[in-house]
Amino acid sequence: MVVILETVAARPEGVTLSALARMVGIPKSTVHTLTQGLLATDYLYERAGLLFLGPGIELLTMPLGDHPLERLAHDELERLAADTGETAQLAVRSGDNLVVIDQVESAQEIRYAVPLRSRRPLLTTSMGKLFLADLGADELTSFLKERGELATPSGKTILAERDTIRESGVAFNLEESVAGVCAAGAAVRGASGKVVAALVVAGPAARIRPQAEAIAARLRKTAERLSDRLARG
Repeated sequence: MVVILETVAARPEGVTLSALARMVGIPKSTVHTLTQGLLATDYLYERAGLLFLGPGIELLTMPLGDHPLERLAHDELERLAADTGETAQLAVRSGDNLVVIDQVESAQEIRYAVPLRSRRPLLTTSMGKLFLADLGADELTSFLKERGELATPSGKTILAERDTIRESGVAFNLEESVAGVCAAGAAVRGASGKVVAALVVAGPAARIRPQAEAIAARLRKTAERLSDRLARG
């Protein structure tokens, strides 16, 4: 995969799949399989039949603390963690995944946390649900169908929750990803109105469930403040 990325990087004008296979000396069918994984993680993107380096590369190589949203939102994460007593996170989408770019951990001895820059699934996670619910109805159905998730419990859940999430700007993960862990997430929108990031508060289910609605309200207000700041540039 490294050879593929290096080859694409050397051609900023883009490269076709056939040309890429010739350049790296690998059968086209093999290159196709490898590039699908790179496309799904945003390390590559495709436009008009040409492959280019994707934003996932920049996210991977960017120093911690250097993402514009991270700089904008860190103080808000600290307040969320202090107010709720739980871990607060900021995540952005990267292909078929979410990447946690900043996190302020709970001060409690038993807490939930993940490694920074770790990838999380779009389905089941509260942060992922926010991005999926932002898709049009047909677009969401196609997304799930292409990935074989249309008839799975996770696929059915996001289809059922889509309208509510779009209306409220909040999504929940009630032990759908990790047993014993619950989370609430709120959508941060850019100037275009599209979801660009997710604010999340996560922790042990026994502590999150009783205050889930209160946490969601705090998250919504914080996300609205960040969205306003983004809209003002």
